[in-house]
Amino acid sequence: MATWPTTLPRPLVAGYAIAPVDATVRTDMEAGTPRVRRRSAARNDQVSASWRFSDAQMAAFRAWFDGDCANGASWFTVDLNTGDAGLRSVQARFVGPWQSEMQPGPRWQVSAKLEVR
Repeated sequence: MATWPTTLPRPLVAGYAIAPVDATVRTDMEAGTPRVRRRSAARNDQVSASWRFSDAQMAAFRAWFDGDCANGASWFTVDLNTGDAGLRSVQARFVGPWQSEMQPGPRWQVSAKLEVR
């Protein structure tokens, strides 16, 4: 399993958000209240994160994403705050492609959604 490169910074606090994935299934009935049941006991969260990279860090991130991370398809370990006990090592993978915006400096503001288990 890939690991977040130690040469890259942790996510920025601004815009960092956690959203739990719905673990229930809802079935509307012909009459009466809908039936709701638990799909899974596993707790998966989606984390919205952003990072600020220098040109060199951006190049390292792209190489890691394309190689070790298999263009976002592979799980990797990364230190994140998931609201449980501060910063801890979790398994994550990208949900869709990341986006970037060039900032003065030159710096890169990279944002992505991660699925965390």
